[in-house]
Amino acid sequence: MKAILADFSLGREMWGRVRAKILRREEASYALSLQPAELPEPALVASQWVRVRTIMSGISGMDEALILHHDPTPFGAFLSFPFVPGNENLGIVTEVGEEVHGIEPGERVVVDPVLSCRPRQVQPPCPSCSRGEPSSCRNFSKGVIGPGTMIGACRDTSGGWADSFIAHQSQVRQLPHAMESDQAVLVPEFARAVRAVLQHPPAVGDRVIVMGAGSLGLLTLEALQMLGYRANILVVGEHPFEVEIARNRSEAEVVLTNNPGTAYEEVAAFVKGTVRYPEAGRITLEGGADLVYETTGLRDRIGDALRFTGEGKKLVLMGINEPSGFDMTPLWFKSVRICGTLFSGRDSHKGEMRETFDIAMDLAAGHGLPVSELVTHRFRLEEYERAFAALADRAGSKAIKVLFQHVV
Repeated sequence: MKAILADFSLGREMWGRVRAKILRREEASYALSLQPAELPEPALVASQWVRVRTIMSGISGMDEALILHHDPTPFGAFLSFPFVPGNENLGIVTEVGEEVHGIEPGERVVVDPVLSCRPRQVQPPCPSCSRGEPSSCRNFSKGVIGPGTMIGACRDTSGGWADSFIAHQSQVRQLPHAMESDQAVLVPEFARAVRAVLQHPPAVGDRVIVMGAGSLGLLTLEALQMLGYRANILVVGEHPFEVEIARNRSEAEVVLTNNPGTAYEEVAAFVKGTVRYPEAGRITLEGGADLVYETTGLRDRIGDALRFTGEGKKLVLMGINEPSGFDMTPLWFKSVRICGTLFSGRDSHKGEMRETFDIAMDLAAGHGLPVSELVTHRFRLEEYERAFAALADRAGSKAIKVLFQHVV
């Protein structure tokens, strides 16, 4: 099968550090590399697993952190090399294990990628999985497969950047016949947004800021609206084309971060706060929002998000990166509460505890996700360099969600 393989080279890592030291400047070490490969189809590791032929796979925030930003840190302790990336996957079931029930070959499916206790067939489940928090599983290196937090970061499962991958039956969701594939492939990322909102919902009358108007930021805006929260919302975007979509999709106020002074003044007007321009140091804000969802994971945006959060209020970190070097002063001066959220789990919705992924599926099927606005680029697997070039130059390419489209 065709695949894009990610591998790690200690030699590249060491040479990158030496080169940076010699040149006396920070440079990415490029320890992680991508290359086209011809691989055998992955074998079912146990009788409760299925094989899926890939139709589409998105480039996720984790993929960008690992490959575009050359940052394996967020998941480095659990990566097993070499692996095939791709954790936002839609496909057709081609083989089922002997103990698989209710899933048949030929069905279109979307996959919850997290490889926690249940897919790994670890018993008893760890405390995190027992309380419905599989993203915090303690057994990401145990069970019937090798280390990895998810499909697309584990050497034994393959991933969506290959013609086939495998998944445990608990991860697989059959699509309603009426649900278009373009809608379904957005569900894994939408589930992240739904979980953040369900775990950290705004109260009536709250002033809410969504940092970032990329795919995760726009999906967070969709989640707030679909779940019925009518808070006062401000979206802080980085590019004019993102801002335009946010304006068209909601009644939220929108501001660009291109001019920090202007952005801070507009945020201050939104939260009824005061901007302070110090003689030395960064612009800051007295007052702030009741709730901030930070969806970019970028250092400067997190720094702004801390300043935009009100005294004693909550900042929810959703982006997947290792942000280093940002000023944490607002934590002390404002007593900001920081919470993290990732992937799906079990959450309460309409008085019932359910899998977040299923809640997201139902919302997407019932309301529809903005595919035409979000999915801006599609590439074949062999065009992966062009795909990442589009993401690296968002200002020029106007890329939001980039997909690999397989020929089935």
